[in-house]
Amino acid sequence: MAASIPADMGKKGMEIVKADLKGVIKDLNTAYSDEWLAHFQYWYMAKWIKGMDADTLRSVLEKQSADELGHAGKLAERIIQLGGRPVAHPAHLLRWCGCGFKEPPSKRTDLDRVIKDVLQAEACAIEFYSKMAEKYRGTDLVTHEIFEDLLKDEVSDEEEWEAFQDSP
Repeated sequence: MAASIPADMGKKGMEIVKADLKGVIKDLNTAYSDEWLAHFQYWYMAKWIKGMDADTLRSVLEKQSADELGHAGKLAERIIQLGGRPVAHPAHLLRWCGCGFKEPPSKRTDLDRVIKDVLQAEACAIEFYSKMAEKYRGTDLVTHEIFEDLLKDEVSDEEEWEAFQDSP
Protein backbone atom coordinates (compact mmCIF):
# COMPACT_ATOMS: atom_id res chain seq x y z
CA MET A 1 0.00 0.00 0.00
CA ALA A 2 1.35 3.46 -0.88
CA ALA A 3 2.39 5.64 2.03
CA SER A 4 0.11 8.49 0.93
CA ILE A 5 -3.02 6.35 1.20
CA PRO A 6 -4.53 6.19 4.70
CA ALA A 7 -4.98 2.66 6.02
CA ASP A 8 -8.79 2.86 6.02
CA MET A 9 -9.17 4.22 2.49
CA GLY A 10 -8.60 2.43 -0.82
CA LYS A 11 -6.82 3.88 -3.83
CA LYS A 12 -9.98 4.63 -5.80
CA GLY A 13 -11.62 6.14 -2.73
CA MET A 14 -8.66 8.50 -2.37
CA GLU A 15 -8.64 9.35 -6.07
CA ILE A 16 -12.14 10.78 -5.91
CA VAL A 17 -11.26 13.13 -3.03
CA LYS A 18 -10.21 16.34 -4.74
CA ALA A 19 -10.26 18.49 -1.60
CA ASP A 20 -7.25 19.15 0.62
CA LEU A 21 -7.29 16.28 3.13
CA LYS A 22 -6.00 18.40 6.02
CA GLY A 23 -8.81 20.90 5.42
CA VAL A 24 -11.46 18.19 5.18
CA ILE A 25 -10.24 16.57 8.41
CA LYS A 26 -10.18 19.97 10.13
CA ASP A 27 -13.79 20.70 9.08
CA LEU A 28 -14.87 17.20 10.12
CA ASN A 29 -13.20 17.65 13.52
CA THR A 30 -15.02 20.95 13.99
CA ALA A 31 -18.33 19.21 13.32
CA TYR A 32 -17.30 16.24 15.48
CA SER A 33 -16.50 18.56 18.40
CA ASP A 34 -19.78 20.42 18.00
CA GLU A 35 -21.73 17.16 17.98
CA TRP A 36 -20.02 15.92 21.15
CA LEU A 37 -20.72 19.20 22.89
CA ALA A 38 -24.35 19.23 21.71
CA HIS A 39 -24.71 15.65 22.94
CA PHE A 40 -23.44 16.63 26.38
CA GLN A 41 -25.39 19.90 26.48
CA TYR A 42 -28.69 18.18 25.65
CA TRP A 43 -28.00 15.23 27.95
CA TYR A 44 -27.14 17.53 30.85
CA MET A 45 -30.16 19.76 30.25
CA ALA A 46 -32.41 16.69 30.24
CA LYS A 47 -31.12 15.79 33.70
CA TRP A 48 -31.18 19.37 35.01
CA ILE A 49 -34.56 20.78 34.06
CA LYS A 50 -37.73 20.59 36.12
CA GLY A 51 -41.15 22.14 35.95
CA MET A 52 -44.54 21.70 34.37
CA ASP A 53 -43.34 20.92 30.82
CA ALA A 54 -39.96 19.47 31.78
CA ASP A 55 -40.95 15.85 31.12
CA THR A 56 -41.94 16.67 27.54
CA LEU A 57 -38.72 18.59 26.88
CA ARG A 58 -36.66 15.97 28.70
CA SER A 59 -37.69 13.18 26.35
CA VAL A 60 -36.87 15.30 23.29
CA LEU A 61 -33.52 16.35 24.77
CA GLU A 62 -32.62 12.73 25.53
CA LYS A 63 -33.51 11.61 22.00
CA GLN A 64 -31.59 14.44 20.40
CA SER A 65 -28.63 13.86 22.71
CA ALA A 66 -28.44 10.31 21.40
CA ASP A 67 -28.80 11.58 17.82
CA GLU A 68 -25.92 14.04 18.30
CA LEU A 69 -23.73 11.24 19.64
CA GLY A 70 -24.59 9.21 16.55
CA HIS A 71 -23.59 12.16 14.38
CA ALA A 72 -20.24 12.35 16.19
CA GLY A 73 -19.74 8.67 15.42
CA LYS A 74 -20.35 9.17 11.69
CA LEU A 75 -17.94 12.08 11.63
CA ALA A 76 -15.29 10.13 13.54
CA GLU A 77 -15.55 7.27 11.04
CA ARG A 78 -14.98 9.65 8.12
CA ILE A 79 -12.05 11.36 9.87
CA ILE A 80 -10.39 7.99 10.44
CA GLN A 81 -11.21 6.85 6.91
CA LEU A 82 -9.36 9.90 5.58
CA GLY A 83 -6.33 9.11 7.73
CA GLY A 84 -7.03 11.67 10.43
CA ARG A 85 -7.65 11.40 14.12
CA PRO A 86 -10.81 12.66 15.81
CA VAL A 87 -10.31 15.07 18.70
CA ALA A 88 -9.33 12.70 21.48
CA HIS A 89 -9.34 14.77 24.66
CA PRO A 90 -12.60 16.26 25.97
CA ALA A 91 -10.81 19.47 26.99
CA HIS A 92 -9.92 20.05 23.34
CA LEU A 93 -13.51 19.90 22.09
CA LEU A 94 -14.08 23.56 22.95
CA ARG A 95 -10.95 24.57 21.02
CA TRP A 96 -12.10 22.76 17.90
CA CYS A 97 -15.82 23.52 17.95
CA GLY A 98 -17.56 26.18 15.93
CA CYS A 99 -20.88 26.49 17.76
CA GLY A 100 -19.69 26.40 21.35
CA PHE A 101 -21.40 25.13 24.45
CA LYS A 102 -24.08 26.70 26.62
CA GLU A 103 -24.52 25.69 30.22
CA PRO A 104 -28.11 25.16 31.27
CA PRO A 105 -29.83 28.04 33.02
CA SER A 106 -29.12 28.31 36.73
CA LYS A 107 -32.88 28.30 37.35
CA ARG A 108 -33.97 24.72 36.62
CA THR A 109 -37.49 25.81 35.64
CA ASP A 110 -36.33 28.30 32.98
CA LEU A 111 -37.52 26.12 30.13
CA ASP A 112 -37.88 29.09 27.77
CA ARG A 113 -34.13 29.62 28.02
CA VAL A 114 -33.49 25.92 27.34
CA ILE A 115 -35.61 26.15 24.18
CA LYS A 116 -33.80 29.32 23.04
CA ASP A 117 -30.39 27.78 23.70
CA VAL A 118 -31.26 24.63 21.77
CA LEU A 119 -32.64 26.68 18.87
CA GLN A 120 -29.45 28.74 18.83
CA ALA A 121 -27.34 25.55 18.74
CA GLU A 122 -29.46 24.08 15.96
CA ALA A 123 -29.25 27.30 13.92
CA CYS A 124 -25.48 27.31 14.22
CA ALA A 125 -25.29 23.66 13.13
CA ILE A 126 -27.60 24.34 10.18
CA GLU A 127 -25.47 27.24 9.02
CA PHE A 128 -22.23 25.27 9.37
CA TYR A 129 -23.51 22.09 7.69
CA SER A 130 -25.03 24.09 4.86
CA LYS A 131 -21.65 25.72 4.19
CA MET A 132 -19.81 22.40 4.46
CA ALA A 133 -22.22 20.55 2.17
CA GLU A 134 -21.72 23.24 -0.44
CA LYS A 135 -17.95 23.39 0.10
CA TYR A 136 -17.49 19.66 -0.54
CA ARG A 137 -20.18 19.21 -3.21
CA GLY A 138 -17.71 18.75 -6.06
CA THR A 139 -14.53 17.87 -4.22
CA ASP A 140 -15.42 15.11 -1.73
CA LEU A 141 -18.77 13.50 -2.39
CA VAL A 142 -18.68 11.20 0.64
CA THR A 143 -18.00 14.07 3.05
CA HIS A 144 -20.58 16.16 1.18
CA GLU A 145 -23.21 13.46 1.74
CA ILE A 146 -22.38 13.23 5.44
CA PHE A 147 -22.77 16.98 5.86
CA GLU A 148 -25.96 16.96 3.80
CA ASP A 149 -27.47 14.18 5.94
CA LEU A 150 -26.53 16.00 9.15
CA LEU A 151 -28.03 19.20 7.75
CA LYS A 152 -31.35 17.41 7.15
CA ASP A 153 -31.37 16.14 10.74
CA GLU A 154 -30.61 19.56 12.21
CA VAL A 155 -33.30 21.25 10.10
CA SER A 156 -35.80 18.70 11.41
CA ASP A 157 -34.61 19.27 14.99
CA GLU A 158 -34.98 23.03 14.61
CA GLU A 159 -38.55 22.62 13.39
CA GLU A 160 -39.38 20.44 16.40
CA TRP A 161 -37.95 23.01 18.85
CA GLU A 162 -39.67 25.93 17.13
CA ALA A 163 -42.99 24.21 17.84
CA PHE A 164 -42.12 24.31 21.56
CA GLN A 165 -41.27 27.99 21.28
CA ASP A 166 -44.59 28.76 19.58
CA SER A 167 -46.77 26.76 21.98
CA PRO A 168 -48.62 28.64 24.72
